[in-house]
Amino acid sequence: KLVEAEFVFCTVSGQLADYVQLNPVATFAESEGLTLVVEKSVAEKAALSFDGTYSQITLTVHSSLEAVGLTAAVASKLASKGIS
Repeated sequence: KLVEAEFVFCTVSGQLADYVQLNPVATFAESEGLTLVVEKSVAEKAALSFDGTYSQITLTVHSSLEAVGLTAAVASKLASKGIS
């Protein structure tokens, strides 16, 4: 399922608690700072910088993390549509 919103990656200083009101869909603690994945409109409203926009795909399946082949199947389907 393709989520309609556009998403961006924003690297910020501070702690997650400082940005929780932005409702990030994902966060990464990196040496450069805290990276937030948020909707583009949210990043723009908060005056956060970003490069590029991305789409979110939700598979809506229950799968074991040990299952073999799911990532390959998804990658093949995306590649057949010209998506890399």
